Parts: sequence; C-alpha cells; structure tokens
Amino acid sequence: MKVFFVVDIKDGKVVAGKSGEREKYPPISSVSGVVNSDDAVEVVEEIKPRFLYTADLDRIMGKGNNSDVLLKLSTRVEELIADCGFRKPEELENLPFTPVVGTETFDITQLDRKCYVSIDLKEKFLDASGKFRSWKEAVEFLNSLSLEGIIVLPIHAVGTMKTDFSILERALEISEHPVLLGGGISGIEDLERLKEMGCSGVLIATAIHKGRIPVSLVRKGGF
Repeated sequence: MKVFFVVDIKDGKVVAGKSGEREKYPPISSVSGVVNSDDAVEVVEEIKPRFLYTADLDRIMGKGNNSDVLLKLSTRVEELIADCGFRKPEELENLPFTPVVGTETFDITQLDRKCYVSIDLKEKFLDASGKFRSWKEAVEFLNSLSLEGIIVLPIHAVGTMKTDFSILERALEISEHPVLLGGGISGIEDLERLKEMGCSGVLIATAIHKGRIPVSLVRKGGF
C-alpha cells in the first residue's frame, strides 16, 4: 500500500487541515511535533517523504495559487500528486506533477486525460458537475475512464484522526481503479485495516505530526 505524505499549502505556507474549515487552518508548526517551519520546501526537506500529495488551498478556494512552490516540491520527491482546484481540462496540461482532479471544483464528465480523481465529501458529495445523484454514481461513471486511481476524501474527517471505513469499503466494491483514502488516519492499526481491505494507497499528515505514525513510514513510501 502506497503512503503519501500530505502538505496543504495556503498563502505559500503549510497549514494544518481539520474538518474542511479552511479559513481556520493554523500554521503547521503550531501543531506539529516533527517540523518547526511552515515553509513548504523546508517541511518536505525535513520530512523527506518518498511520495507527496499537495493541496493548493488558494487555488481550490479561487484566491490565488502556489504554482511556484509546487514546482520546487516536484524536484524533491519521487512522485508529487496535487489538487490545485482544477476547473477546466486545459489546466491539466504540461504540469510538473500528476494532477488530482477534485469533484468539488471539476466537472469529471469533461475529463479527457489520465490522472487521479478525488471523490470529495463534506458530509455530502461535493459535485461540481451537478450530474450525479450520489458519489457512488460518480465512481461508477469513472470506471469508463482511464485513471491513475480515485481518492476517497471525506474532508470532514481531515485532521480528526477518525477514519470513515464505510465509505471506503463501498468505494472498493464499486471502483475498477485503485482506491486511495485521505483523511482521518489515526495510527498503524488503521493502516493495517486499510491494507487488509485492499486499499491501494493512503494520504497521511496529522498522524505523522502527532507522532502516531513514524516519519520513517513516509520516507519508505509504503506499508
């Protein structure tokens, strides 16, 4: 199972995500037991993850972008995948990383290239297309496309260290693509359960910063 370290970037700095309340995210240094800086490049250089997932919160919220930071990060890890609040297919061209297309901002029925698709949930399914009755219907549609994988992302679980296994279990049943989970990972026991369920990858941040999962795991990049 692939392990991605997560960096959420806002105003050029790393912040600690929790429950999707993006305006309230504090600097990562205020909650982390493993890094002292809020600078994205410095955080990644200190953690040294093999695989990195980044969310450009400014672009997701339509308030600017951190493309220069992402370019620097792409040279410091083996693989960078990033959700930059993509809204149009042409935004996915010529990127120095693998794009993550979030259903919160992108009409996935317009997708025309291989990437990751993030199934964004915040108590309910966030569907920019307005064309699906449920997230399950969206996953079924995605089976018709060539993808790197789908990411089940219950935004309300981010930073809580409480994993919603039920959504993931249903996604694994429906999806014909690799399924990854982001949000709510609390420790090694969660990782063991996810691996046993057949999850292909996991996105982790809070459990690393809180010392519940060793930094060595994201440096290895697998579990």
